[in-house]
Amino acid sequence: MEDAKWYFTHETEEDRLWYRIFFAMCQKFGVSWSKASEKQKAFIEEITRINYEREMAKRNMTAKPVRGFFDAEVSA
Repeated sequence: MEDAKWYFTHETEEDRLWYRIFFAMCQKFGVSWSKASEKQKAFIEEITRINYEREMAKRNMTAKPVRGFFDAEVSA
């Protein structure tokens, strides 16, 4: 029973935020992950990452720049 409880309760607030943004982006852009092309998946992953980093910066009140779409590093 404890193993099952851990499975459903071990997520952090950051994990929940990432998934909330991920599913919102899939819905916003009409992407079904199981049927998505590699291009669609890459797009959803990037848009999720950017929105997640922005939200984390807002919550932490930091001025840390967010890496742009498909950039290897922060350009600011």
